[in-house]
Amino acid sequence: MSDPRATLRAVAAVEPSARGPLVRAASAEVVGVVTLLATLVLVARSVDAVFVGGSTLGDLAGAMAAVGLLAVTRFGAQLLAARDSALAADRIRRALRRTVLSAAVRPVRRAGTDARPTSTEVLGDAGDAVDAVDDYVTRFVPAVTVAALGPAIVFATVFLLDPWSSLVLLFAGPMLVFLLAVIGQRTRELTAVRLLELSWLQGFFVDLLRGLGALSACNRAGDAGDRIQEVSRRHGATTMEVLRTAFQTSLVLEWAATAATALVAVTISFRMIGGGLTFGVGLAVLVVVPEFFVPLRRLALEYHAGQSGQAAWERLAPWLQPVDAPAETAAPDRVAPLVLDGVTVRRPGLPRPALDRVSISVAPGETVALVGPSGAGKSTVLDLVLGFLAPDGGTVTAAGVDLANVDVAAWRTRLAWVPQSPTIFSGTVADNVRLGLPDRSDESVRAALRAAGAESFVEALPEGLQTPLGEGGSDLSGGQRQRIAVARAWLRDAPLVVLDEFTAHLDTDTESEVLDAAADLLAGRTAIVVAHRLRTARLADRIVVLDAGRVVGSGSHEELLGTCSTYRTLVEEHRDGRLGALAARTPSHADGATAVEP
Repeated sequence: MSDPRATLRAVAAVEPSARGPLVRAASAEVVGVVTLLATLVLVARSVDAVFVGGSTLGDLAGAMAAVGLLAVTRFGAQLLAARDSALAADRIRRALRRTVLSAAVRPVRRAGTDARPTSTEVLGDAGDAVDAVDDYVTRFVPAVTVAALGPAIVFATVFLLDPWSSLVLLFAGPMLVFLLAVIGQRTRELTAVRLLELSWLQGFFVDLLRGLGALSACNRAGDAGDRIQEVSRRHGATTMEVLRTAFQTSLVLEWAATAATALVAVTISFRMIGGGLTFGVGLAVLVVVPEFFVPLRRLALEYHAGQSGQAAWERLAPWLQPVDAPAETAAPDRVAPLVLDGVTVRRPGLPRPALDRVSISVAPGETVALVGPSGAGKSTVLDLVLGFLAPDGGTVTAAGVDLANVDVAAWRTRLAWVPQSPTIFSGTVADNVRLGLPDRSDESVRAALRAAGAESFVEALPEGLQTPLGEGGSDLSGGQRQRIAVARAWLRDAPLVVLDEFTAHLDTDTESEVLDAAADLLAGRTAIVVAHRLRTARLADRIVVLDAGRVVGSGSHEELLGTCSTYRTLVEEHRDGRLGALAARTPSHADGATAVEP
């Protein structure tokens, strides 16, 4: 069994503000045990005084008042312990989820791995693993606190009352702890398997929902359903095995506690008959001894929560370990020149680097378009600039500052991003435009919509700016969603604009409208544009051609037609104006294009 104290210290270190509530909760648990024992001893002495000493109930008024005060104190201690445990768990849960989810938007790798986390890992760890740690803090930690201190306090009380009876407890206590450790190890192993299965199941289900249309078109939706059913059945079997093991723990502990209590009762009976023990002391021992086993019973009931928390913590701990994370510096006040210098990026499972010693520079106020076949590395360049990825080699700098050393959140305030498929959230039009800038006025939102060419269609909506939009922007056309994304970028008024194939799915007329809005957005700003269409590429001051993770050409449209065979092939083979639909292939350097930007 892992040391719960070490795990608790590690969990509490995630959120320092949780330490105070944890200490208060532990103290309240101890107060609850002490007040209970004092109440039991006081009641036993009162019974002895009435039945043996001949006292009347009137003589016991003070004792009864003390019993009432102790009961109120114990009730208050229990409330305080529950409240502070929940408060600490809430703070730790929030901190853990922030840490895990930040991995999805920061250029970090999970410790012990060589890649960014998958959506399955993030979903499983931010969900069920964090919930398991929550149960660990609110249920298992209080049980361990009482199990560690409660029996010792009860043992000391019994020893003071009757040293001979304490010998039974001295033998029974370690035996029960040993049984818990043996059974608990099995529980922990099963729980680790259960968390892995559940994480995989959640990730598979998300992938299934994303690709449900394609699966249905291929008549494979039924196969995916069968797979989910199979894994769900296996996960259910593992869960039941965990519960069976937890039940066995409670059963063994109940038998052992009952046997030990009965042994104490038998020895006390014989000694009372022989005159070696008074009634008052014997009664006090008999009512106090069962409390020796109550904390251990409680620990047995919560033991599976503890082992689940231990297994979950082993999954979560790597998120908290920085991997090659340098000290952060302030983001540069300006973003240009933006330079990729000898950048290499490797992705697991790919035979070659996604980027191979790529060097690209973007001058202040310059718009650079990236074109190339599918898999050439265009999106990887954007991931580096947006801070979603850190290079394996080389540097990405803005105004001479290495982006690997800057605070990502601060850096992104300098960026405006228009993706290929912008996300529209459930909410009003205004809420979606001022995403990330919730304090901007409606007038600012209208100005951004006007600049993006979206004001007319927004005014035609039933409630204008306050019109609720469905999830994913299902109420809008593709062009309308794209113009809201351009308006969102306008509102940010950032010095660096990143456009990611933002006209790839639009018809010609809609593309013209969106390009007009984008041209105004780019004016006077530094910009990187990933282009799949020739018209989009020709918006740029310079075009950079990527192929198989390398730069194979750079220049204007006319220059590249004469010097870069990859670009010439892209243009010639796509007369509809689309670029980059070719399959990825090995770059040809016979055209004389260099791999390094000037």
